[in-house]
Amino acid sequence: MFTLSRDRGGISFYPPYYDPSSSTTNRPYYYTTNRPYYYPTTKRPYYTTTNRPYYTTTNRPWTTAPATRGVSVCLRYLAESFSSLFTLSPSSRVPLQFGVGDAGSYVMTFTRYSYYSQYFRPNIKFWPNIRPDIWNRVCFTVDSMKNVAQVFSGSNISIRKRLPLQYVWSGEPVMDFSGFDGQLTDVQIWDYPLSYREVFNYMTSGFYAPYQGSALSWSYISYSPRGDALLEDTFELLGRQPISNRRRKKGRWPKKTRKFYNVWESKREQL
Repeated sequence: MFTLSRDRGGISFYPPYYDPSSSTTNRPYYYTTNRPYYYPTTKRPYYTTTNRPYYTTTNRPWTTAPATRGVSVCLRYLAESFSSLFTLSPSSRVPLQFGVGDAGSYVMTFTRYSYYSQYFRPNIKFWPNIRPDIWNRVCFTVDSMKNVAQVFSGSNISIRKRLPLQYVWSGEPVMDFSGFDGQLTDVQIWDYPLSYREVFNYMTSGFYAPYQGSALSWSYISYSPRGDALLEDTFELLGRQPISNRRRKKGRWPKKTRKFYNVWESKREQL
């Protein structure tokens, strides 16, 4: 699991085969400084054409990927306060931001400027046989064909809601955690809306069969930390460690077994 601080950096997750440096976050693909879209011309105003608008491009690999049926994201986290959890596909034209609201609610935001948001409150008991544990287990699914989304939290579900705009996932398999204060683990992305059976399988840590995200899996993942990020064993593993009855010798300290990262330049590493 990773422990992150809200004010001291963040972390991005992506598949090992994916190169996040190929994206350009400082210059969105629909923007150009050489020829502003409002610049007039007398020969042929490029903004009057409908065949091929100037803001389309094929340079970014995920813009030419075939449209997906939707997207699903699951993760386990611990946090004490309301905050942003993550941003899915941060370099795409329509990044999806997912955060925690008050009284157990969640919010999805579908643009960079928070113009379109949808709130979900998973307070409907759906699976009475899911046992609680220390983690907040959350999944959300987006069905692009029906333009509906739903949030699952532990044994509860929210109602299915129509989205404020037609959302089609870009296919960029990147999750960025910024402004998050707490622990997170078991991050998964699927490039389709999960069935209820598949969500139940995740919530029960593989009751039916082992699970693995089709676009991003925690068992095969790379990450780029920013600032301070602490990588350590999960609480379950820490709780099963035997209690040592050996006394520490005076003046000697046990050898450190945890890794602490203080990274000021993002670098690619693999778990």
